[in-house]
Amino acid sequence: MPSNRPFLLAVLALLVAAPATQAVAAGSLAVGPDAAERAPELSGGSPTGVSVGTDATTTFAPGTNTSGYLGLSDEAVEGADHERAGLNVGGALQRDVAALRGEYASHTFEQRYGNTTGERARRALLHEEIARLGERVQELELRRNRLIDEYNGGEIGTREFLRELAALDASARAVGDRFVRIRSAAGLELPSDLDTRMNNLEGDLLTLYGPVRAQLGDAMAGERAPVPVYTVTSGTGIVLSSLDGSQFHREAYLGQNREQVGPNQFVTEESPNGVGTAVRRMTELYPWASANARSGPDVQGIGNTSIYYVELRHPHGSLGTYLDGRSESSFREFQTKSLEDVPRTATTNTSEGVELTVNRTHATGPMQILVRDELTGDPLAANVTVNGHRVGSTGSDGELWTLTPKQAVRIEVTTAGGRTVDERFFAR
Repeated sequence: MPSNRPFLLAVLALLVAAPATQAVAAGSLAVGPDAAERAPELSGGSPTGVSVGTDATTTFAPGTNTSGYLGLSDEAVEGADHERAGLNVGGALQRDVAALRGEYASHTFEQRYGNTTGERARRALLHEEIARLGERVQELELRRNRLIDEYNGGEIGTREFLRELAALDASARAVGDRFVRIRSAAGLELPSDLDTRMNNLEGDLLTLYGPVRAQLGDAMAGERAPVPVYTVTSGTGIVLSSLDGSQFHREAYLGQNREQVGPNQFVTEESPNGVGTAVRRMTELYPWASANARSGPDVQGIGNTSIYYVELRHPHGSLGTYLDGRSESSFREFQTKSLEDVPRTATTNTSEGVELTVNRTHATGPMQILVRDELTGDPLAANVTVNGHRVGSTGSDGELWTLTPKQAVRIEVTTAGGRTVDERFFAR
């Protein structure tokens, strides 16, 4: 554990000894009903979309020279904000509690399983443990839905919202590790029906964690530098973007795009397991990435659910998307792109002898800010604000990478000498 948090050891020891069903920290949100559904969209580099369903607000706009991406329609957006996630004692505590409780629960199960003899008794123990984990997954899903409601309703701010997302990420990963430990303990004794049940629960669990959320947790625990992040939410959706050195990361979850009941449309006579149909659907939703794939697409069915995970690498980075065979839509997506490789569109404005160039991508995407002296072309150090939020400084090289807000964007830079210039545009 990092040296800046040694006092947590005693606290965590007490918390781990408590029942696993209790709240992990005072800041944790209570579970609640799912939020009302809102209309999502699939977006890309072009603002022109084509309908992929009967709902006219559910659209897919293909990227022209880069990967399309899962996003929220302008009408669906309820919350959006910049934040810089850094050291947070409450967030660090919640994350460590989740991890240690998971380890404690796994160790307890392994001891019980090892001390149990007889096939029937061991099977009963497995059923009991997996049922308990099923309840835990449902609890985390409800907590996620409640969290979105609280944030959209203005009851909590962005910092607390991100802290709770990081805690959910840690809790979900801890549950996932418990599934791994069950399989390891049971080995060949694990009945196929229970293995399938765990696969199905893992399909539910995957909507609760992601790479950006993991970055948030690491930053709050002081295990890495602070993370700039941009958050967008709808009634059932979350989009998180972050910058990590020379890499751009983005994760999206749209709950409305996943159906809980109904036939798996991907299963056909030509594709009895649905894999072939899932890959074809992926190429329709992400035409540029599919046409320019350097590896993949690799596809994996999740248990006996209607979920398919499709992954590929392309010239700008990597793409992983979860498709629901019932809705035939993507509902979960991870993307990583190189900042230097992602295509950009430049706009320039000058004022008071300062030249501001904005190299744009898309809403929630990376954005490069360049500040120069209009006459000499020399780089200028300048503070940068985006929609009123100070996002950083260009430094002596005159350059800053930041994240693009959704919809209206107003960038203002101020040099050390007090000269200012701004740029405005509408991002999709």
